[in-house]
Amino acid sequence: MEQKSKTIRSELFDYIHHNDIVLSHFAETSGINAGTLSKIINGVIPVSVRVLDVITAAMKLEPGALYNNYINECKNETTSDWRRWKPLIIRCAELNKLDCLDQVVVIVTDNLAYSPMLFEVAEHLDNEGYKDAALVMYRRIAESERYQHAERLATCQYRIFKYSLTDNQARNLECAALFEPYIKRLGETEQLDALKDLINLLMSLHKWDKAKYLAEEMERIATNLYEHKHKKPQKNQQSSKPAKPLFGYILYSNLILGTIAEEKNDFENALRYVTRYEDQAWIIETDEIAIATKSQFAEWAKANRYLYRLMSGEVSVLHEYVAYIGSNEDEILRALFKIVKAAQLYKINIDEILHRFEQVIFNQIIENGHVGGYTAEIIDDGLANFLADVATYYIQKDEFSVGINFILESLAISARINNTACMVRNICMFEKIRHTIDETSEHRYSSIMMKYERGI
Repeated sequence: MEQKSKTIRSELFDYIHHNDIVLSHFAETSGINAGTLSKIINGVIPVSVRVLDVITAAMKLEPGALYNNYINECKNETTSDWRRWKPLIIRCAELNKLDCLDQVVVIVTDNLAYSPMLFEVAEHLDNEGYKDAALVMYRRIAESERYQHAERLATCQYRIFKYSLTDNQARNLECAALFEPYIKRLGETEQLDALKDLINLLMSLHKWDKAKYLAEEMERIATNLYEHKHKKPQKNQQSSKPAKPLFGYILYSNLILGTIAEEKNDFENALRYVTRYEDQAWIIETDEIAIATKSQFAEWAKANRYLYRLMSGEVSVLHEYVAYIGSNEDEILRALFKIVKAAQLYKINIDEILHRFEQVIFNQIIENGHVGGYTAEIIDDGLANFLADVATYYIQKDEFSVGINFILESLAISARINNTACMVRNICMFEKIRHTIDETSEHRYSSIMMKYERGI
């Protein structure tokens, strides 16, 4: 505590004095002019962050070791302004000194005139990859905003939402509830990306009705913007652009609506939505990004047309579907999610299919990452349920030794993402066949449950 209250010049003076260093020698070592050093020690001029970093290195201290002292000095100076705070904020981010960064932002947000400049720096740090530092700033800016309708507040809440997501489903649901009220306060183009991110999360949480409402809202906004863009062009119009082509959000909304219809066993509507993102004749853009986007949706349309036919009971399409996904790696895992459900519904033997793609399944259990255009949240949730479905498939065939392995893999993922419903399902299956389980499987089951209870 005593060290924090000391000034930069007193730290520098003590270092020179205790080490019997001549000022001119320290000036030569550090590369700072001796006259400048003298003025700093005598309090004639303030220290810039750049000079402070040089002094810190010359004193053989860790980078940023004197930032707490610097913050206290700046805080107590009546003349301290943004020209001193901004470089310090950026350096704190670069050095990952988040505690110091938070101190600075708390001080600076007391002056609301600095809010726009703080926001600009937060966006800069975000773009440069300093996500943790940007998150600290977004949270403080959001807390300080007094005008609740401000677009800046909504943007901060959007960034907070994105960077607060984890693999814990219960926590993610809380994040979604906190963010949703701010979506309509964003600019329309940024609303599209925010809606996409929120929809993906809600889909992973099986909140189908809410996801449907937001997908329809995405389609409405994207359609209005697309029509405005091509029917009412304005020269030199400056506006923000969404992350993807505008028409892509229209196609994506229909992809989502089709998926939701399928989840509700409404295969007639699911196929109707496939037609809507399969039909791309109305799209005007012809650049490379547009071509790639249209191609991706065409592939999804082809895959989903097979899928919805299979799930509606057209079992004869299964082999054709499997042949198709075999040459489309990004579609394999999601297709397997549904094939195993179809196998249970229509009593299909899929041993050969599971064997053919067992390495894909094993790799996904290990990697827990993105697959094609699907988010990690959707894949993790789908994988947990899929493995439980495979376990059910084998248990119904009395192949308990195979089934238990899938139960345990599903249980481990369900515990990690806090998917309570899937955990209960696996526990019930485990107890049902417990009499067949060996000591190794018992031990792994106990280990998973103990880690879950401890929150590990």
